[in-house]
Amino acid sequence: MFPLFDAYGRPLTHLRVMVTWRCNYRCFFCHSEGYDARGGAEEVSVEEVSAIAAAGRRVGVYDYKLTGGEPLLRRDIVDIVKAVMEYGGRPRVSITTNGSLLAGLAGRLAEAGVDHVNVSLHALEPGLYRRITGVDMLDRVVEGVRRAWEHGLRVKANFVLLRGVNEGQLIPVLEFAERYCYRLQVIELYPVGRAASGFTEYHLPGTYVYSVLRDRVRRVRYRLGLHTRPILVLDDGFEVEVVLPVKNAAFCARCSRARVTWDAKLVPCLNWSGEYVDLRELWRGCRGFEEMVDAVVEGFRRLMRLRKPYTLYTRSDGYIPVRPRTLRLGLPKRDGTLLFTGARGREHLERLLEEWRDG
Repeated sequence: MFPLFDAYGRPLTHLRVMVTWRCNYRCFFCHSEGYDARGGAEEVSVEEVSAIAAAGRRVGVYDYKLTGGEPLLRRDIVDIVKAVMEYGGRPRVSITTNGSLLAGLAGRLAEAGVDHVNVSLHALEPGLYRRITGVDMLDRVVEGVRRAWEHGLRVKANFVLLRGVNEGQLIPVLEFAERYCYRLQVIELYPVGRAASGFTEYHLPGTYVYSVLRDRVRRVRYRLGLHTRPILVLDDGFEVEVVLPVKNAAFCARCSRARVTWDAKLVPCLNWSGEYVDLRELWRGCRGFEEMVDAVVEGFRRLMRLRKPYTLYTRSDGYIPVRPRTLRLGLPKRDGTLLFTGARGREHLERLLEEWRDG
């Protein structure tokens, strides 16, 4: 295994794999994974996913999120999970779903090795749920969450904050999640896809969560391996994870994720609108599975050359030192004393090392 890093020192450890563009919902704020292409090509196959997972294992990817569209519309979704588990070296595999088809698949997904499912649950009031999603399937989603819980499949409830729409549903969804889910994830609306046109109207800062839950929060910890997401630990031990992507340099600085589209393209970021890596172009002419894996590894290398934070720190953020800092290096001598560097330059360091070796 040889980990890959981009030019900003960020590793590649998470892959978000879009297994289909098809969806049975019509959420008015959907970001479509930042990739709006529809049809015209075959959806990524089980063999292609297997090659991607095998290559991911070589470069240190240990977390896979299967998304769509609605990933449970894939008739072979269980086979896809098994392929990632087998060829990826048993990584952590999770699925983001609207939950409408979860009840009939929860047991098989748990047996296949899925760690957890993220279920979109933006309201528990049927009329409001229909307004947000465009469908009348709340009962099926609630049943799916309960069936997952019965099968030991962990559920994280996803709740997108929408100003003037569902603020009043945060507490009801939280209470439901405390019973059937291991965590509630509150997501700040992001201006990508359908949400771009209504962002100003519907955006509510993620800090709203703090104002609502302030009296119940006992401590705050951070998910440093992914976006520096704050996790609010409540008085009963339940956790509320808050996703704050809007103009957040800390979010981008700790991003360890890249994306695979439904037609097998590698994309650095949800916001990306530039060059991408087309795996099917790299696979052209490959003779056998191992050559496909080698091609994906090369694709990952190219991807990391493209990858950069969407939001960067600036001097006005207050995180960049305004004065140079000097680090004094102390080397232990045999007599127990420390020999310190006191000047700059390579020659002084060479003399210091020579004196240290002699004494």
